[in-house]
Amino acid sequence: MAKGKFLKMGWFGRTFIAVVAVTLIGSVLFFFNIFNLDAMSFFSDSDDQATASDELSEETVEKVEEVRETVGKKNQDIGQLVSETHEFYNETTGYGGISSLDWNKQTEKANTILSVLDEKMTDVNDEVLTKDLERIQKLADAVINQEKTEDVRALHRMFHDLDIALNDYNAYDVIWNATKTLETTN
Repeated sequence: MAKGKFLKMGWFGRTFIAVVAVTLIGSVLFFFNIFNLDAMSFFSDSDDQATASDELSEETVEKVEEVRETVGKKNQDIGQLVSETHEFYNETTGYGGISSLDWNKQTEKANTILSVLDEKMTDVNDEVLTKDLERIQKLADAVINQEKTEDVRALHRMFHDLDIALNDYNAYDVIWNATKTLETTN
């Protein structure tokens, strides 16, 4: 019966429905493209969403402050690199940007990370921070050579956690546990 009604609609009715459907689909695609959104993120339980509780415990906040007072104060040069790089990743991967990365910018930043770390790693006296920085070097090298989104995400999370550990970065509600430096805060 439904098929009979569709045929009785005539060419004008079918054309009208087709134009409305194409307009709707085009508008949705335009919206997702203009805001660099990944449509699948609305339908999946992404690991980009915070896996920790929304509020950090008082004990965790105290441990973060302790790490800042010790490791952070001793490594202010690295802290500056961490802060600037974390800001770069917030701008280029945040709000759905991770789904449409500009690989030229990512590769350029990875090269910058490697050159600055080559220069400043010798000044770092903290063994745990050194291990984190060595992992960052490996990830930056992987970004240059393999261009995998997962490596950029891992770098962003490492710089996020290190920015919390080394600097006065307080605009966070989650610690990704991506670094050894903040591992003691759990």
